[in-house]
Amino acid sequence: MDVEFIKKEFKKIQNFFAAGDYEKVIEKTKVLLKKDNSQVPFYNLIGLSYRQLGKNDLAEDIFKKGLKKFPNNISILSNIGALYRVQGRYQEAEENLTRALKQNEKSFVALCNLANVKREINQNNEAIKLYEKAYKINNNNETILKNLAGAYQIGNKFKNAKKLLLEINRKFPNNTTADQMYSSIHTYKEKDDHLSSMINKLSNTKISNEGLSFLNFAIAKAYSDINNHSESAKYFIKANDKYYSILKHYKFEDEKKIFEAIKNTFKTYNFKDLEVNEGPNLIFIVGLPRSGTTLTHQIVSSHSKIYGAGELNILNDLFVEKIFDNDFINLFLKNENFELAKLSSQIFDKFNQFSNKIILDKAPLNFRWIGFIRILFPRAKIIHCKRNLKDTALSIYKNVFDGGSLPWSYNQETLVKFINMYKDLMTFWHYKLPNQIYDCEYENLINNQIAETKKLINFCNLSWEESCIDYTKNDTGIKTVSISQARKPIYKTSIKLSDKYKDNLDFLKKLEE
Repeated sequence: MDVEFIKKEFKKIQNFFAAGDYEKVIEKTKVLLKKDNSQVPFYNLIGLSYRQLGKNDLAEDIFKKGLKKFPNNISILSNIGALYRVQGRYQEAEENLTRALKQNEKSFVALCNLANVKREINQNNEAIKLYEKAYKINNNNETILKNLAGAYQIGNKFKNAKKLLLEINRKFPNNTTADQMYSSIHTYKEKDDHLSSMINKLSNTKISNEGLSFLNFAIAKAYSDINNHSESAKYFIKANDKYYSILKHYKFEDEKKIFEAIKNTFKTYNFKDLEVNEGPNLIFIVGLPRSGTTLTHQIVSSHSKIYGAGELNILNDLFVEKIFDNDFINLFLKNENFELAKLSSQIFDKFNQFSNKIILDKAPLNFRWIGFIRILFPRAKIIHCKRNLKDTALSIYKNVFDGGSLPWSYNQETLVKFINMYKDLMTFWHYKLPNQIYDCEYENLINNQIAETKKLINFCNLSWEESCIDYTKNDTGIKTVSISQARKPIYKTSIKLSDKYKDNLDFLKKLEE
């Protein structure tokens, strides 16, 4: 065995990995693995590269080969645990990460990954404990500081979160994510020190375009708080334009194709035999983002029989691809040679891993998959959140979403187009499914909270509980951009807020109710 050759090649491979050339990493490392299969880093490099390329099955295979040879290796256990987490296989993720921590309870990587799992399955208090342990091991790791601050935010521990976010500002001045997170839970006043520091930071040439976008979003929010709406609009435009400019591969036409495919799929389908009036096994809150979905989620999930799971990607991950699979669609609609019950059970099991209560999923864009929901889960209840469209559009435009998950929201033209497609599709669903979708008007919920809440609970075929009134006592974690608003009692200041921006944001004039 040529040890020196392996060392030189391994160094080259690490450089390929750092440069993002994952195909080359796999090719080169496989050669080394054949020469020497006793090196743990080889399994990890190949597995991590497959994961970066989205080839999760191949990543899992190589990690399993590594574990067969090294059953208790902490790094491989941590990597396969992290892989299972992104796949939504939370039980398997937890099992592997727990095994890693049994080998070393102070494994920083295993602690962080297990905390990520706990956060995603809404065990936020457990996540905080794990993040705090990791923080004690290394309080200079940028990612752990941000994740712990995020967990504090989710858990309504805003004081702790603010303290940690300011620590990030001190230790990592180029990290503007911390500024954006801080702005979301801070109410600004005139001559606010944090606003001044953010404006000064705009001249920092080391900050990326994404970072500058986050910074502009935060500054715009600050000016909104102090009612300087012209300055606020100016920075919101800069923030959105900057973010949209980095979405190089995004094509709005792809969104349009999805909506067209959905309508074509269900235009002749007859749903009349699917109506079920018994208690639900699932509840879906749908609509445009920022239309009151988080508030409605907190209210409905205050019921003792309901588990608020937040925004889940279960349906989107399946149907965003299947909607273009003609073989799947044909077999699905005809239910011929197609195990519809089996598919329903498999999807339901993914929901049911969170709790044995009625699962409430509030992923807003599930409004696209209403036809599939009605066929797969006839007992499911669908609540459609509606809000003044101009207020909704403004609220969408004012916020940055995780991982650029709503690329159409950062451009005024595509934002208006998407909203119009949403309106058209919801009209289609109401025509196809009369009286089967409950329209929850945000303004009515704000102005007549008790009466509207009772209607919501009644629609879900559940008995009334007083806990649904004081939803602020609901300790369900909030992971959306509504993280601070949904913790407050009902307030009316957001109604008609768009009127204050109508002279500064042109797209508001293009929207009609």
